[in-house]
Amino acid sequence: MKHIKRLFIFLALAAAAAVVINANTRFFKDIDKNIPFIGENYPYLAEQISELSDRVNEAVSHIPSPSEMISRIRGVELPIDPEDTASNIYYSSDTMLTFYSGENVSVDITENGELDVYGIADPGSAKYLVYRFLDENGEVLDQYVDPADDAGKFRRIMRIPDDTHQFAVFTGPERYGEFSSMVYDYIYLERTADGLWQVAVSPVYEHNTAEYEKLKSISTALRSTYSVCSGEASVAELSRSITQGVSSEYDKALAIHDWVCENIFYDSDSINGSTNTAPYVASDVIETKRAVCLGYANLYAALCRAADIPCNVVTGYALGVSGSSSSSWDSSNIGSTEANHAWNEVYIDSRWIIVDTTWDSRSSIKNGEALREGSVSHLYFDANLRFFSANHKILEYVK
Repeated sequence: MKHIKRLFIFLALAAAAAVVINANTRFFKDIDKNIPFIGENYPYLAEQISELSDRVNEAVSHIPSPSEMISRIRGVELPIDPEDTASNIYYSSDTMLTFYSGENVSVDITENGELDVYGIADPGSAKYLVYRFLDENGEVLDQYVDPADDAGKFRRIMRIPDDTHQFAVFTGPERYGEFSSMVYDYIYLERTADGLWQVAVSPVYEHNTAEYEKLKSISTALRSTYSVCSGEASVAELSRSITQGVSSEYDKALAIHDWVCENIFYDSDSINGSTNTAPYVASDVIETKRAVCLGYANLYAALCRAADIPCNVVTGYALGVSGSSSSSWDSSNIGSTEANHAWNEVYIDSRWIIVDTTWDSRSSIKNGEALREGSVSHLYFDANLRFFSANHKILEYVK
């Protein structure tokens, strides 16, 4: 019995040591490189060990610390050191979809009940704008086409058709031809009890506001973790390269956003199961240039943290993506508690800026082919929480 007990203790200690090594190094994840014999002679085994390494680290990352366990048992929030707390200034606007000055859209209702749309688009590719009013079935009720000026600025005041449910904006280089969506499944119009038009407020906006305004730790948003590995050489070097010569933290966050959106391809093939699971560890995403939402969010956070900019990974429920067949909130998804998407909040100038690189990227992999479908969007860079809530529900800030 003593021998069995000792063997059990030895195996337990060995397993614990393996978990610690796995969490702090890439020994098991890169087993094919660290032990070439296995990689060369047993590639399938090396692949399985690497995938198991990811699964173990993902499971370990969800194990709460003793203090977190106590706070959960008591049903209270874990306190944050006041000196480590991010004070949060929230820019509020009923009209702006994003606060990024280089590319944005504002939507307002005039005193006459008309729709006033204005903003600035990419002057390089968005020379013309198409405004569409859609009914509940997505049928076009009315459409207007206008040119933007040389700086990309645009404005149009339009009568709202009676059966309007949704408003969309498309852009294109010519008055006639193919247009890409600038704003779609995002702006919903409804009538008040007085029969007046208003821009609908998302039913999850109040929930998101409460989550967004919670105190958050600066140090947590700066640390290097297994998947947000800002301390790894490849991540740190890339971050320096992207932000070199950029002075303000806001512009650094923008430059990182644009690089990720331009160079990382959304792996649609991995979603439908035709290829292996897309990597989500930041350094692996850099190496493979492919990811789905969690990989995008982890990489963006890692690059920001490497530039000494606090950045959180946020998981939540988003409309119109994997696990969500609906493009609008209803009784079946408003109360959703299972995440199907991930994005970021980056802390700059005393406020948390909302960034979704996945939805701003126009790069994807479909049927094994890498595609770039238009220039990088900025609709989800520094997004207004009010409008972001039209299709995103915050569930958890990943630690």
